[in-house]
Amino acid sequence: MNSPLSNTPKLWLGNGSRFDEMQMLKSKRPIVVVDSGVGGLTVVRELEKLIPNANILYLADNAWFPYGSKTGADVVQRVEKLLDGLCTKVEPEAIVVACNTASVAIVDHGAENLRHKCFLVTPQINEAVDASKTKCIAFLATAGTLKSNHVIQSIARSRVNAAVWPIATQTLVTLAEEMLAGGEVSFEDFEELICLYLTEEQRLSIDTVVLGCTHFPLLIDGLRRVFPAADNWIHSARKVALQVVASTDITSDSIDEVSKVATYTRESDAVKYHQVFSMNGFC
Repeated sequence: MNSPLSNTPKLWLGNGSRFDEMQMLKSKRPIVVVDSGVGGLTVVRELEKLIPNANILYLADNAWFPYGSKTGADVVQRVEKLLDGLCTKVEPEAIVVACNTASVAIVDHGAENLRHKCFLVTPQINEAVDASKTKCIAFLATAGTLKSNHVIQSIARSRVNAAVWPIATQTLVTLAEEMLAGGEVSFEDFEELICLYLTEEQRLSIDTVVLGCTHFPLLIDGLRRVFPAADNWIHSARKVALQVVASTDITSDSIDEVSKVATYTRESDAVKYHQVFSMNGFC
């Protein structure tokens, strides 16, 4: 694995060519979406609902997948290094860090200190407390997200008004990646994990689930079986998409040809990743 402080990572296209050789976006200002895997596609889908004619450049940092297992400081440095390199090639209309782990790490280390202005996705814990009737809330996230000082403090404040059970799971990230790649997924391992965190009575009392990873909205149908009383599935994709729309000049009636390009930081499995992105309209 390259150090986040090493030379700027090379960027690759799904056909194995270098992104440096790609000219199609140089005359356009894309919305840049950054994640270590495919989870940021949930943000892309919300953006496309609001501004279907937006040009989107997705930077999948597959060489560093998953961010959730890295330290916050390393992830912040990694994201900065990626954006430093990318912004020499394109001029973004907006940048979305479509990863909760990376976003809360940026908050912890001071978003104002980041060299690039970014829109962040952070767990919507306050919204979950407001939405819950039973005040019984499951908070699903990666271990990296749950170690964040910002998140720890948010949970502590929310527990004044609700029971909040944080559950660290990398399993769901893997399941989401496999599902988008067309594989069959099983929730058995996750169900066993839940038994370590919750009694059956607690599990059945949960009416609100915070999806603290952009991968997790892809799995709501399967998660309904685990949390059958849950009516509220809280995540940040829609909120950050609205923030982007409010801050840009992109209009839904634009007639320009739309470009959706995915780029990767590791060539060896770019083809595998690109199969998923091509099914979602990316070239």
